[in-house]
Amino acid sequence: MTDRRRSDEYKQVSGYVPSTLARTFKSICAREGLSQSDVLEEILYEWVASKGVSHDLESCAPRTVADLVRVNMPKLKRCGVKNLQAIAKGEVLPTPGDFAIITSALALTEEERKMIWQETYKVSVESGLSGVKLYKYTGGIKEGECEYS
Repeated sequence: MTDRRRSDEYKQVSGYVPSTLARTFKSICAREGLSQSDVLEEILYEWVASKGVSHDLESCAPRTVADLVRVNMPKLKRCGVKNLQAIAKGEVLPTPGDFAIITSALALTEEERKMIWQETYKVSVESGLSGVKLYKYTGGIKEGECEYS
């Protein structure tokens, strides 16, 4: 998991809101088991996109399934995937079935799914007549490490 305080890819955003709103926000985050940063990040993505500048967010768009889950945690809480917190923290990888549920719940395009899959699993995907072979990324490709037919 990324230490956001030390990462150059994250910056602190702050502001003042009414104390009752702050308490309610903190309470809901705690009850839902979500970090305030994750929720604020999702809210900011949605707000910026509503202003018509979502295409400018491509450079900070989620690259892995952990990023995707972290940014969309509230939307995914009720989709039936177990271990969402662990997936968001990068502690575990989702099963292919959970990956399908997550990407379907978020209405990702096939191209977005492929990019997230490849970045998450660091694999090269090769289609063939005998099925799909997945090669573990190790700096070079080792044929036959894992084969799904």
